[in-house]
Amino acid sequence: MSKVYFKNDRLKYGFLWMLILVGASWLALTFVSDWLAIILIIFAGLSLYTGIWGKNDDSKSSSGMACPKCKIFHSHQNLNIDKNSEVYAYGEDCFRTRESDGLNIYSFLCFRCNKVTEYASDPFNQSGHAVGGLEYFDSKKITKKDYKNAYDYAKKNNHLLALNKLKKIKI
Repeated sequence: MSKVYFKNDRLKYGFLWMLILVGASWLALTFVSDWLAIILIIFAGLSLYTGIWGKNDDSKSSSGMACPKCKIFHSHQNLNIDKNSEVYAYGEDCFRTRESDGLNIYSFLCFRCNKVTEYASDPFNQSGHAVGGLEYFDSKKITKKDYKNAYDYAKKNNHLLALNKLKKIKI
């Protein structure tokens, strides 16, 4: 997986391509022909449409976890014990359940930006917003409670590399 795209990235790039194509259509209308300008306007509208209402087609991507801010991707294999992993999933003991549909929402910590992100498993991308088999929700700065949950989970499961990284975090 070369690049991780989230919903806000899709919006940003859709709007950017719309602006580029509208500018190109203005140039085509001024210097070339009306037909080319009309075609470019249609593509600009399609770019905006896919940016707002498009879905992630992630079926060929490997399964893994990524920080929405840093875009650091790591496969699920050896996620918590790999020395090169920049994310730490610790929410197995302290997940929350959404009341409306019973969805279990877990947390992970990015060591690079010190943000905690909530996620849920969506391997078949039923929501249309899944990236690498996961749907991401809120990201927030790490709190003392989050730090304690991550530290206790790492200590309980003997994740020494994560414990060393957690000790370097300042809250």
